[in-house]
Amino acid sequence: MRLTFYIFELLGFVVFSLFSGYSQDRGPVSLHVSVTTLRSKADAGDATAQFKLGYLYETGDGVQQSYPQSAYYYQAAAAQGHATAANNLAALYQHGQGVDKDLKKAIHWYQQAADGGDPTGQCNLASLYFSGSGVRRDYGKAAKWFRAAAEQGLPAAQNNLAYMYYNGTGVSRDYVTAAQWTRRAAEAGYATAQGDLGFLYEQGKGVSLDYTSAYMWYTLGAKGGDLRSLERMKSLSQLMVQTQLNEAKIRANAWMSKQ
Repeated sequence: MRLTFYIFELLGFVVFSLFSGYSQDRGPVSLHVSVTTLRSKADAGDATAQFKLGYLYETGDGVQQSYPQSAYYYQAAAAQGHATAANNLAALYQHGQGVDKDLKKAIHWYQQAADGGDPTGQCNLASLYFSGSGVRRDYGKAAKWFRAAAEQGLPAAQNNLAYMYYNGTGVSRDYVTAAQWTRRAAEAGYATAQGDLGFLYEQGKGVSLDYTSAYMWYTLGAKGGDLRSLERMKSLSQLMVQTQLNEAKIRANAWMSKQ
């Protein structure tokens, strides 16, 4: 599914917050029925079918791509309490796709999604509170909703929450807790968090100072596309001996072979 990232460049960490409407851990929509059957069920009031049809119209998968039709079906499903549809509808309002751009309506539907337990909706709502986009900036609420999504296993939210603990934004500064959340996201394969975990090991914040572990996580982050990790590898390598570099590479390869 399509993912869009809203990026904040913040001191040592880079916060990536999902603003697309699709949870990373849900995978593709599974139809198992024809579009005709799906449309019949959607028009009869089936919320799941409405959500799936909204997704197909947004992506143009099997139907003529149409944001207005996507918004129509997402709206129908969201009105029945479908949390992911509410999140996706909010994203359309935020970006003005198929509907007039309206941050107030986006916030309303992100709130519905968050209250309904959708982790991406929770992360998106947290990001709006963090940035003060369309709402009064509130770091406490940002931390609350990042935590809700993080506890459901959303790596972006885990790393965002880690950032808040690292800097003491909306929560008490706590390097150990920051490292714990960063590790969870890193071990889930989130490249940004892998780079951040490497940084924590390099600085000895929340974890023991360990250049070998730092270089290992930078290696993983770089392979995942995190450019900061690649830059940190170059500078850190100047402080390490060859045996440390070899060990870091061995550990990185072993980690990747298990994934």
